[in-house]
Amino acid sequence: MSKKPTPKKRLSKDRGRRRHSVYLNLEVVRLKNFAASPFAKPAIHRTRSGKALKKITKVKA
Repeated sequence: MSKKPTPKKRLSKDRGRRRHSVYLNLEVVRLKNFAASPFAKPAIHRTRSGKALKKITKVKA
């Protein structure tokens, strides 16, 4: 008999709604832990105007 495949750490997020909700819950926990880390930096405040300027690649005359 062949060996069973080893379980992977990252589970796919496209296997239905329930699997996706489990993925989202794990992401929330991961991001909260990341934010609570002593090495985490404060988030940079970004404005919409700055975001819009980044998207502009051409200036029409």
